[in-house]
Amino acid sequence: MKNWTLRQRILASFAVIIAIMLLMVVVSYSRLLKIEAGEERMRNDAVPGVYFSSMIRSAWVDSYIQTQEIIGLKQNQDISAEDVADFKSFEQHLVTQMGNYKQTINSREDQNEFDAFEKDHQDFNRIQAAVLDLHQRKQEAEAIRLFNEQLTPAWTKGRLKLNDIISENKAVADSATAAIDDAVAAAKVSMGVSLLLAVLAAGLCGLLLMRAIMAPMNRIVEILEVMRTGDLSGRLNLERKDEFGAVETGFNDMMTELTALVSQAQRSSVQVTTSVTEIAATSKQQQATATETAATTTEIGATSREIAATSRDLVRTMTEVSSAADQASVLAGSGQQGLARMEDTMHSVMGAADLVNAKLAILNEKAGNINQVVVTIVKVADQTNLLSLNAAIEAEKAGEYGRGFAVVATEVRRLADQTAVATYDIEQMVREIQSAVSAGVMGMDKFSEEVRRGMAEVQQVGEQLSQIIHQVQALAPRVLMVNEGMQAQATGAEQINHALVQLGDASSQTVESLRQASFAIDELSQVAVGLRSGVSRFKV
Repeated sequence: MKNWTLRQRILASFAVIIAIMLLMVVVSYSRLLKIEAGEERMRNDAVPGVYFSSMIRSAWVDSYIQTQEIIGLKQNQDISAEDVADFKSFEQHLVTQMGNYKQTINSREDQNEFDAFEKDHQDFNRIQAAVLDLHQRKQEAEAIRLFNEQLTPAWTKGRLKLNDIISENKAVADSATAAIDDAVAAAKVSMGVSLLLAVLAAGLCGLLLMRAIMAPMNRIVEILEVMRTGDLSGRLNLERKDEFGAVETGFNDMMTELTALVSQAQRSSVQVTTSVTEIAATSKQQQATATETAATTTEIGATSREIAATSRDLVRTMTEVSSAADQASVLAGSGQQGLARMEDTMHSVMGAADLVNAKLAILNEKAGNINQVVVTIVKVADQTNLLSLNAAIEAEKAGEYGRGFAVVATEVRRLADQTAVATYDIEQMVREIQSAVSAGVMGMDKFSEEVRRGMAEVQQVGEQLSQIIHQVQALAPRVLMVNEGMQAQATGAEQINHALVQLGDASSQTVESLRQASFAIDELSQVAVGLRSGVSRFKV
């Protein structure tokens, strides 16, 4: 076991624990099988047997008591249909329970007992039928004698046999219960023993693994403590063939490489110190030169920025002039378009005014037609009034027979009067409409004249705007040429300024870089000194 690897030891420990757990599972499963068998015996044999045999005994007693009541209490009385139904019910219940019990029989002895009871049952039914037949024929003395001498002993024999069956099923139930209790106790003991063995095995395996790991780890810690002081001469010697053997080989190789590296670092630290001193002197000379260049570039940049500022102001001014010219041209064009749309609108208004005049003329003509119709309606109303008057006169002549016709004539005359009044109102309204139409025609004529005058003025303004647009459009190209020249000058000045700014930035960056390089060289010098002092404490 000393030559085992850590992996093999860990797997062996888990294998022992798993084997003990599997053994515990097998033992527990076997006990559970016994418990299941006992429970199945209780469920399918013992408990149903006791229950059905008890039900058979109850039906057996009920049948006997019913026969006893008929013989003792109903002498000289016929057996009623209710009694017959009771006997059939008892017998049917008894036969049903016997069939149920028969399905629970699992042993030869139980079958023999049940066969004996079936024979007793047949004898009891035969004697009971004879007793009831004698009672039905009014032979009470013979029936009582047969009841006491044959039926009661047969019933007692069957009851004793049922008691034996019940006792036997109870004994089976007690036996199954005892078997279940024994299996449960054995399962508890086996599981406790298996659990104890598993705990002991786990503790023992853990102890062995801890010893196998801690011994080499302690040796490694000792070597690391020695290395922490700067002594790199120590080496591991674990004498192991497992994973710690590979760790030992790798650690010793690492120490050999580290020793060579420290030796090389000690030699290089001296060379680094010398080179850093030379670089520092050169860096200071370059820093002075770069500072002078940056100052000169700054002065040139200030002058270039003034030129660029003046050029930008001129470009801004010419841009504003060009924008103003463009806006004037656009506004003039928009005004000319608006005047053109206004002229079109006035033409449309004149057309609409002519159309309104035509519609008003038609309306005036229609009003005249309405007036003619009203005159006709007035004539009809007058004629109707005259006819109603004549009808009233004729109704008066007719006396009592013409009274209804007189009422109708009165209503017709009243309707004719209302028609005359309405036609008068219509005539007045038509005259008012004709007056309003005449006034509207005159107003529309005046409006058309005003529109014509406005169109002439709009045309004159449009011609003036056209002249303004031509002048502005001729000015725009010249302003554009001046603007382009100023923009080119401003662009050149800005490019010069950008170049000088970049040159100044480059000079500043150079000075800053040289300053940082000087700082870095100083730090490198300190690092070289620290490296030299650091590697000097290692023993190789």
